[in-house]
Amino acid sequence: MRILIYILCATLFFASCTVKEVEMPSPAPTPEVPTEEEMGDFTLTLTGERSTRATTTVITEEEAQNFLITIYKGSDVYRQTAYLRDINTRLSAGYGYKVFAESCSEDEAITVNDGWGQRRYAGLSDAFSIKAGQTTAVSVGCSVANAGIEVVFDESVPAYFTTSYDVTITEGDRTIVFDKITGGTEVDGEVNQGEIAYFNVDEEGKHTITYTITAVGPKTLVKTGTMVLNKAKISRITLNYERSDFSFVIFLEEEDLFMEDYINISADDIKGDDGKTESNTTHDAYVEDPTSVDYNDYGQN
Repeated sequence: MRILIYILCATLFFASCTVKEVEMPSPAPTPEVPTEEEMGDFTLTLTGERSTRATTTVITEEEAQNFLITIYKGSDVYRQTAYLRDINTRLSAGYGYKVFAESCSEDEAITVNDGWGQRRYAGLSDAFSIKAGQTTAVSVGCSVANAGIEVVFDESVPAYFTTSYDVTITEGDRTIVFDKITGGTEVDGEVNQGEIAYFNVDEEGKHTITYTITAVGPKTLVKTGTMVLNKAKISRITLNYERSDFSFVIFLEEEDLFMEDYINISADDIKGDDGKTESNTTHDAYVEDPTSVDYNDYGQN
């Protein structure tokens, strides 16, 4: 009897439970792969600012091939960053493409050359469209995207501070020291340039540094100051020691930096990664040889 009551209760319990069907999410639709007829190409021109003054840099073809290229569609990255020499110039037909070009990344601009950094060029193209079966010309205007600083010591500095003298800039883990080896010198008005340290700038094109001047000789001087660096300019500090005041007189001047030349990159220059290879060749003029050859004997001698 107890067994029958237990079976009856168990039956009622399971009957009271309703099975709720779980709705599985639908698989994401497979993106359509465009056909060859729906593809187009683009050619790229890197242009720079032209100037008749200040410091200019001519970008060679080899240097241009090492530019980093990122392709956007709208605000989204459409094709990941790659060297110009490796990019695939074949895109799906559509609107709103942009090309961003840079000579190096922002991180490399301040870490290479043992932390001194390097000049960085960057630029973004206007929006363009790709039409099926056609080639679109795209131009990217590149300019200097970071700032530089150089320190020059007047001959009065080593003449008095015979033990040591330097200008130190410290930012986090990065320390830049301008001394008698890395700093420039000025003797009788002639400047021998030293190292240049590069810094990334903010959205307003500025970067503030704090520097410390330390000089040891018959007298020890320590002086701390700040300076605002500006995009596309080298700020040159020239230190002159005035013994009458026992202090440094600091002269500051800025020099503009430009990327002067421009490089045209055509479809023949860029080898895409779509598995196709284009070849453009020339040959000497064809000259007919009247000699008759028996094909049974050809290649036997």
